Amino acid sequence: GANTSRGFAPGIAAAIGIHWASLSPEPTKLDVGVGVFGALLGAAEDPTGMNDSNGVAYGGAYLEVGHTLASGSFWRTWAAGRGEYLASSAFGEDHVGFGGAGRLSAELYVHGVGLEPRGVFLGTYALGVYVEAGVRDVASELGAVHVSGGLTFRTPLVFAP
Repeated sequence: GANTSRGFAPGIAAAIGIHWASLSPEPTKLDVGVGVFGALLGAAEDPTGMNDSNGVAYGGAYLEVGHTLASGSFWRTWAAGRGEYLASSAFGEDHVGFGGAGRLSAELYVHGVGLEPRGVFLGTYALGVYVEAGVRDVASELGAVHVSGGLTFRTPLVFAP
């Protein structure tokens, strides 16, 4: 969700990317990733009736760099920073800008390499949780500061001919 000039707008957001911590066959202390993200939100109708658009959306591309804070044989915690280039639309107003965020996350993982006649597996499977906060240059009807939390999933490179 996000704060808007019409109050809180609940919604859903997702991101997908390619990260070194997912592709590395051995545990790594450094993660670098690129990807895309987006969100669709629904806001309350304009009480004045002047604007019938109540849709809110944003999305773009990101570059993220992270480092492990602590780790064990099957778990690790990360601190990461992310830069974003994004477009946003709120109540009929479109805007293009930049953003940045800091993220803390923890994950359970298993890593390795597998070769067999049916295919190749290289990297890490992981399930984690995160919290993040940041600032985005977005349409004027949206709040610039964002705070969120959620789940993360990592999958390795899998190739099956």
